[in-house]
Amino acid sequence: MVKHSVSSAATLIAIALAGPAIAEPAVPDLWIGLADSDDGFLIDEDTGAVWMTGLCLKQAATATQSGSVWTSRNSEMVSVGRMQTLLTQTFTLDLSPDAPRISVTNPARGGGQAFPAVIDACGPTGCSTYLSQPAC
Repeated sequence: MVKHSVSSAATLIAIALAGPAIAEPAVPDLWIGLADSDDGFLIDEDTGAVWMTGLCLKQAATATQSGSVWTSRNSEMVSVGRMQTLLTQTFTLDLSPDAPRISVTNPARGGGQAFPAVIDACGPTGCSTYLSQPAC
C-alpha cells in the first residue's frame, strides 16, 4: 500500500510540473547555443519564453532578464533507471556580445558548468532550422 502512495505522489508531482501542453514558439528573437551544434536555446525577448533545442524542441520555464543575462529555472521529473527523480536546473544565458555563455547549475550534480556560446538573430525566417525540430 505504501508503494501505491509513493507512486501516486510521484505521478501527481510529474503532472503538476509538466504544465499545459505548449505549441511551438511563434517567432523567437534569437538563438544562443553551442558552436557547430543545434544544442541551445531560443528566446522570445518580449515574453521571456525559452525553448531548448537539440534533438528535439522543448519548452523551458519562462526566463527573467537582468541586463544581457536571461535566467530560466526548470524542474521536471526524469527517469533514472526504473525510478523517477526531480531534476532542478538553472540555465543562465549570457548574451554579452563579447563573450556569450551558457551556464547550467544543478546543485545535486556538483554545481555549475559554463560553456562558450554563439548567438544567432532569428530575423524574418524565425530560426526555422531550430523550429523544424520535432517536439520532445
